[in-house]
Amino acid sequence: MDKVNVLYCFDSNFWRMASVSIESMLSNAKDTTLITVHCIVAPGTKGYRKIKKIIKSHKSGAGLVWRVIKPKDNPYQDYNNVGWSPATYYRLLACRFFSHLDKILYLDSDTLVCRDIAELYNTDISDYVFGAVRDMANINDEKNALGMVIRNFSEKYLNNGPYYNTGVSLLNIKKMAENEHLLFETKVPLRFVDQDLLNAAFVGKIKTLPLKYNLAPCSGVPSHFTKEEADEINAGGHVILHCYWVKFWDKERCNKFVYDLYNKYCNNVGITSEYFVKAMQKRAKKKKTFVPFVKMLKKTMSFFGVETQE
Repeated sequence: MDKVNVLYCFDSNFWRMASVSIESMLSNAKDTTLITVHCIVAPGTKGYRKIKKIIKSHKSGAGLVWRVIKPKDNPYQDYNNVGWSPATYYRLLACRFFSHLDKILYLDSDTLVCRDIAELYNTDISDYVFGAVRDMANINDEKNALGMVIRNFSEKYLNNGPYYNTGVSLLNIKKMAENEHLLFETKVPLRFVDQDLLNAAFVGKIKTLPLKYNLAPCSGVPSHFTKEEADEINAGGHVILHCYWVKFWDKERCNKFVYDLYNKYCNNVGITSEYFVKAMQKRAKKKKTFVPFVKMLKKTMSFFGVETQE
Protein backbone atom coordinates (compact mmCIF):
# COMPACT_ATOMS: atom_id res chain seq x y z
CA MET A 1 0.00 0.00 0.00
CA ASP A 2 1.37 3.43 -1.02
CA LYS A 3 0.52 6.11 1.54
CA VAL A 4 0.44 9.50 -0.17
CA ASN A 5 0.05 12.91 1.48
CA VAL A 6 -1.11 15.75 -0.77
CA LEU A 7 -1.34 19.45 0.10
CA TYR A 8 -3.66 22.14 -1.28
CA CYS A 9 -3.64 25.77 -0.12
CA PHE A 10 -6.53 28.09 -0.95
CA ASP A 11 -9.17 30.57 0.15
CA SER A 12 -12.87 30.88 -0.67
CA ASN A 13 -12.11 32.02 -4.23
CA PHE A 14 -10.45 28.72 -5.11
CA TRP A 15 -12.07 25.94 -3.10
CA ARG A 16 -14.23 24.82 -6.03
CA MET A 17 -11.18 24.67 -8.28
CA ALA A 18 -9.37 22.61 -5.65
CA SER A 19 -12.34 20.24 -5.38
CA VAL A 20 -12.15 19.49 -9.12
CA SER A 21 -8.41 18.78 -8.82
CA ILE A 22 -9.02 16.50 -5.83
CA GLU A 23 -11.73 14.65 -7.76
CA SER A 24 -9.34 14.04 -10.67
CA MET A 25 -6.63 12.80 -8.32
CA LEU A 26 -8.88 10.37 -6.46
CA SER A 27 -10.51 9.14 -9.67
CA ASN A 28 -7.13 8.08 -11.05
CA ALA A 29 -5.70 6.57 -7.87
CA LYS A 30 -5.04 2.84 -7.83
CA ASP A 31 -6.58 0.62 -5.17
CA THR A 32 -3.12 0.34 -3.64
CA THR A 33 -2.75 4.12 -3.22
CA LEU A 34 -4.00 5.53 0.07
CA ILE A 35 -4.31 9.32 -0.18
CA THR A 36 -4.68 11.85 2.62
CA VAL A 37 -5.64 15.31 1.38
CA HIS A 38 -4.32 18.16 3.54
CA CYS A 39 -5.94 21.57 3.03
CA ILE A 40 -4.39 24.72 4.49
CA VAL A 41 -7.00 27.42 4.11
CA ALA A 42 -7.62 31.06 4.92
CA PRO A 43 -10.09 32.04 7.67
CA GLY A 44 -13.69 31.81 6.50
CA THR A 45 -12.90 29.52 3.58
CA LYS A 46 -15.88 27.54 2.36
CA GLY A 47 -15.91 24.08 0.85
CA TYR A 48 -15.09 21.77 3.76
CA ARG A 49 -18.32 19.76 3.52
CA LYS A 50 -18.14 19.52 -0.26
CA ILE A 51 -14.53 18.34 -0.32
CA LYS A 52 -15.16 15.90 2.51
CA LYS A 53 -18.09 14.49 0.52
CA ILE A 54 -15.90 14.09 -2.57
CA ILE A 55 -13.26 12.23 -0.58
CA LYS A 56 -15.80 9.96 1.10
CA SER A 57 -17.38 9.12 -2.26
CA HIS A 58 -14.15 7.43 -3.35
CA LYS A 59 -12.30 4.46 -1.89
CA SER A 60 -12.48 3.90 1.84
CA GLY A 61 -9.42 5.08 3.68
CA ALA A 62 -8.89 8.34 1.80
CA GLY A 63 -8.62 11.07 4.42
CA LEU A 64 -8.99 14.82 4.85
CA VAL A 65 -7.06 17.19 7.10
CA TRP A 66 -8.44 20.75 7.16
CA ARG A 67 -6.34 23.46 8.80
CA VAL A 68 -7.29 27.14 9.03
CA ILE A 69 -4.39 29.62 9.14
CA LYS A 70 -4.95 32.86 11.03
CA PRO A 71 -2.98 35.95 9.95
CA LYS A 72 -0.86 35.82 13.11
CA ASP A 73 0.25 32.29 12.17
CA ASN A 74 1.47 33.37 8.73
CA PRO A 75 4.98 34.89 8.95
CA TYR A 76 4.71 35.87 5.27
CA GLN A 77 1.60 37.98 5.88
CA ASP A 78 3.42 41.26 5.23
CA TYR A 79 5.43 40.14 2.20
CA ASN A 80 5.01 42.05 -1.04
CA ASN A 81 1.99 40.14 -2.28
CA VAL A 82 -0.19 42.97 -3.56
CA GLY A 83 -2.95 41.42 -5.62
CA TRP A 84 -2.20 37.93 -4.32
CA SER A 85 -4.02 36.03 -1.61
CA PRO A 86 -2.04 35.36 1.60
CA ALA A 87 -2.87 31.69 0.91
CA THR A 88 -0.24 31.87 -1.85
CA TYR A 89 2.42 31.53 0.86
CA TYR A 90 0.79 28.75 2.86
CA ARG A 91 2.82 26.00 1.20
CA LEU A 92 5.92 27.51 2.79
CA LEU A 93 4.45 26.57 6.18
CA ALA A 94 4.37 22.85 5.42
CA CYS A 95 7.49 22.15 7.49
CA ARG A 96 5.86 23.78 10.52
CA PHE A 97 2.49 22.06 10.37
CA PHE A 98 3.44 18.62 9.02
CA SER A 99 6.65 17.89 10.92
CA HIS A 100 5.35 14.35 11.57
CA LEU A 101 5.57 13.59 7.82
CA ASP A 102 8.66 12.84 5.76
CA LYS A 103 7.28 14.62 2.70
CA ILE A 104 4.13 16.01 1.16
CA LEU A 105 3.12 16.69 -2.43
CA TYR A 106 1.88 20.23 -3.00
CA LEU A 107 -0.56 20.80 -5.90
CA ASP A 108 -1.96 24.09 -7.13
CA SER A 109 -5.74 24.23 -7.21
CA ASP A 110 -5.72 24.61 -11.01
CA THR A 111 -4.25 21.17 -11.73
CA LEU A 112 -5.72 17.98 -13.18
CA VAL A 113 -4.25 14.64 -12.19
CA CYS A 114 -4.44 12.13 -15.05
CA ARG A 115 -2.55 9.13 -13.62
CA ASP A 116 -1.97 7.54 -10.24
CA ILE A 117 0.03 9.98 -8.13
CA ALA A 118 2.04 7.41 -6.14
CA GLU A 119 4.91 7.20 -8.65
CA LEU A 120 5.59 10.91 -8.30
CA TYR A 121 5.19 10.82 -4.53
CA ASN A 122 7.66 7.94 -4.21
CA THR A 123 10.41 9.87 -6.03
CA ASP A 124 13.56 9.98 -3.91
CA ILE A 125 14.20 13.58 -2.79
CA SER A 126 16.15 12.72 0.36
CA ASP A 127 19.04 14.99 -0.66
CA TYR A 128 16.87 17.92 -1.77
CA VAL A 129 14.55 20.47 -0.17
CA PHE A 130 11.94 19.76 -2.82
CA GLY A 131 11.43 18.43 -6.32
CA ALA A 132 9.76 20.34 -9.15
CA VAL A 133 9.55 20.63 -12.94
CA ARG A 134 11.36 23.39 -14.82
CA ASP A 135 9.03 26.17 -15.89
CA MET A 136 7.74 25.88 -19.46
CA ALA A 137 8.35 29.51 -20.43
CA ASN A 138 10.66 29.49 -23.46
CA ILE A 139 13.88 30.96 -22.11
CA ASN A 140 15.68 30.46 -25.43
CA ASP A 141 13.30 32.66 -27.43
CA GLU A 142 14.19 36.34 -27.12
CA LYS A 143 10.73 37.28 -28.41
CA ASN A 144 9.09 35.45 -25.52
CA ALA A 145 8.54 38.13 -22.87
CA LEU A 146 7.86 35.71 -20.02
CA GLY A 147 10.81 33.58 -21.03
CA MET A 148 13.08 36.60 -20.89
CA VAL A 149 11.78 37.56 -17.42
CA ILE A 150 12.63 34.09 -16.12
CA ARG A 151 15.96 34.02 -17.94
CA ASN A 152 16.95 37.35 -16.37
CA PHE A 153 15.87 36.11 -12.94
CA SER A 154 18.02 33.02 -13.42
CA GLU A 155 21.04 35.10 -14.44
CA LYS A 156 20.71 37.46 -11.47
CA TYR A 157 19.66 35.15 -8.64
CA LEU A 158 20.08 31.49 -9.68
CA ASN A 159 23.64 31.44 -11.03
CA ASN A 160 22.13 30.76 -14.47
CA GLY A 161 20.53 27.63 -13.06
CA PRO A 162 17.06 26.25 -13.81
CA TYR A 163 13.93 28.13 -12.77
CA TYR A 164 11.18 25.82 -11.49
CA ASN A 165 7.41 26.06 -11.58
CA THR A 166 6.44 25.25 -8.01
CA GLY A 167 2.73 24.69 -8.69
CA VAL A 168 3.60 21.01 -8.33
CA SER A 169 6.22 20.52 -5.60
CA LEU A 170 7.29 17.39 -3.76
CA LEU A 171 8.36 18.84 -0.42
CA ASN A 172 10.96 17.23 1.83
CA ILE A 173 9.65 18.27 5.25
CA LYS A 174 12.87 17.67 7.19
CA LYS A 175 15.07 19.50 4.67
CA MET A 176 12.59 22.37 4.49
CA ALA A 177 12.73 22.76 8.26
CA GLU A 178 16.53 22.71 8.25
CA ASN A 179 16.69 25.37 5.54
CA GLU A 180 13.63 27.45 6.42
CA HIS A 181 15.84 30.34 7.56
CA LEU A 182 16.87 30.85 3.92
CA LEU A 183 13.31 31.89 3.06
CA PHE A 184 13.62 34.86 5.42
CA GLU A 185 17.24 35.67 4.60
CA THR A 186 16.77 35.70 0.81
CA LYS A 187 16.00 39.17 -0.56
CA VAL A 188 14.90 39.18 -4.21
CA PRO A 189 12.10 41.00 -6.05
CA LEU A 190 9.02 38.76 -5.92
CA ARG A 191 7.20 39.08 -9.21
CA PHE A 192 5.89 35.52 -8.95
CA VAL A 193 5.85 35.78 -5.16
CA ASP A 194 6.45 32.47 -3.37
CA GLN A 195 7.68 30.75 -6.54
CA ASP A 196 10.48 33.29 -6.96
CA LEU A 197 11.29 32.99 -3.27
CA LEU A 198 11.47 29.19 -3.37
CA ASN A 199 13.71 29.24 -6.44
CA ALA A 200 16.12 31.82 -5.02
CA ALA A 201 16.24 30.55 -1.44
CA PHE A 202 16.84 26.91 -2.35
CA VAL A 203 18.97 27.26 -5.48
CA GLY A 204 21.04 24.10 -5.88
CA LYS A 205 18.80 22.23 -3.45
CA ILE A 206 15.94 21.42 -5.87
CA LYS A 207 15.56 18.10 -7.68
CA THR A 208 14.49 18.37 -11.31
CA LEU A 209 11.38 16.29 -12.01
CA PRO A 210 10.24 15.09 -15.46
CA LEU A 211 7.93 17.35 -17.46
CA LYS A 212 5.10 14.80 -17.29
CA TYR A 213 4.53 15.81 -13.66
CA ASN A 214 3.70 19.45 -14.41
CA LEU A 215 2.66 20.06 -18.00
CA ALA A 216 1.08 23.26 -19.31
CA PRO A 217 -1.10 21.49 -21.89
CA CYS A 218 -1.67 24.29 -24.39
CA SER A 219 1.96 25.04 -25.14
CA GLY A 220 4.66 23.32 -27.14
CA VAL A 221 7.57 21.71 -25.33
CA PRO A 222 10.42 24.28 -25.14
CA SER A 223 13.96 23.37 -26.16
CA HIS A 224 15.33 23.30 -22.60
CA PHE A 225 13.50 20.00 -22.05
CA THR A 226 15.02 16.78 -23.35
CA LYS A 227 13.86 14.99 -26.47
CA GLU A 228 12.90 12.03 -24.30
CA GLU A 229 10.60 14.23 -22.22
CA ALA A 230 9.03 15.73 -25.34
CA ASP A 231 8.49 12.29 -26.89
CA GLU A 232 6.84 11.04 -23.70
CA ILE A 233 4.51 14.03 -23.60
CA ASN A 234 3.63 13.70 -27.27
CA ALA A 235 2.77 10.06 -26.67
CA GLY A 236 0.25 11.06 -24.00
CA GLY A 237 2.48 10.31 -21.04
CA HIS A 238 1.43 13.29 -18.92
CA VAL A 239 0.54 12.73 -15.26
CA ILE A 240 -0.42 16.25 -14.13
CA LEU A 241 -1.86 19.06 -16.27
CA HIS A 242 -1.52 22.59 -14.96
CA CYS A 243 -3.54 25.50 -16.37
CA TYR A 244 -1.25 28.36 -15.39
CA TRP A 245 -1.18 29.55 -19.01
CA VAL A 246 -4.47 28.62 -20.67
CA LYS A 247 -7.33 27.97 -18.29
CA PHE A 248 -9.08 24.60 -18.54
CA TRP A 249 -12.45 26.30 -18.86
CA ASP A 250 -11.39 28.67 -21.64
CA LYS A 251 -13.22 26.94 -24.49
CA GLU A 252 -11.84 29.22 -27.19
CA ARG A 253 -8.14 28.77 -26.34
CA CYS A 254 -7.98 25.40 -24.59
CA ASN A 255 -7.66 22.28 -26.73
CA LYS A 256 -10.75 20.08 -26.87
CA PHE A 257 -9.25 17.09 -25.03
CA VAL A 258 -8.24 19.16 -22.02
CA TYR A 259 -11.48 21.17 -22.00
CA ASP A 260 -13.60 18.00 -22.12
CA LEU A 261 -11.47 16.36 -19.43
CA TYR A 262 -11.94 19.30 -17.08
CA ASN A 263 -15.68 19.31 -17.73
CA LYS A 264 -15.80 15.61 -16.90
CA TYR A 265 -14.41 16.18 -13.41
CA CYS A 266 -16.47 19.34 -12.96
CA ASN A 267 -19.62 17.36 -13.69
CA ASN A 268 -18.53 14.65 -11.25
CA VAL A 269 -18.60 17.17 -8.39
CA GLY A 270 -21.65 19.13 -9.59
CA ILE A 271 -19.84 22.23 -10.89
CA THR A 272 -20.04 23.69 -14.39
CA SER A 273 -16.99 25.08 -16.14
CA GLU A 274 -19.05 28.21 -16.90
CA TYR A 275 -18.95 28.97 -13.17
CA PHE A 276 -15.17 29.45 -13.37
CA VAL A 277 -15.45 31.72 -16.40
CA LYS A 278 -17.83 34.02 -14.55
CA ALA A 279 -15.87 33.83 -11.29
CA MET A 280 -12.58 34.75 -12.98
CA GLN A 281 -14.22 37.68 -14.76
CA LYS A 282 -15.66 38.89 -11.48
CA ARG A 283 -12.29 38.70 -9.72
CA ALA A 284 -10.32 40.26 -12.56
CA LYS A 285 -8.53 43.33 -11.38
CA LYS A 286 -9.90 46.50 -12.94
CA LYS A 287 -7.47 49.17 -14.11
CA LYS A 288 -8.27 52.85 -13.89
CA THR A 289 -7.92 54.95 -17.06
CA PHE A 290 -7.28 58.65 -17.38
CA VAL A 291 -10.99 59.15 -18.06
CA PRO A 292 -13.20 59.45 -14.94
CA PHE A 293 -15.66 56.58 -14.38
CA VAL A 294 -13.96 54.46 -17.07
CA LYS A 295 -12.13 51.27 -16.12
CA MET A 296 -10.42 48.56 -18.19
CA LEU A 297 -11.19 44.88 -17.57
CA LYS A 298 -8.99 42.80 -19.86
CA LYS A 299 -10.55 43.26 -23.31
CA THR A 300 -13.70 44.97 -22.09
CA MET A 301 -14.34 48.49 -20.87
CA SER A 302 -16.54 49.53 -17.97
CA PHE A 303 -18.21 52.91 -18.62
CA PHE A 304 -20.22 54.16 -15.62
CA GLY A 305 -20.55 50.52 -14.55
CA VAL A 306 -21.70 49.24 -17.96
CA GLU A 307 -19.31 46.89 -19.78
CA THR A 308 -18.60 47.56 -23.45
CA GLN A 309 -16.07 46.19 -25.91
CA GLU A 310 -12.63 47.76 -26.03
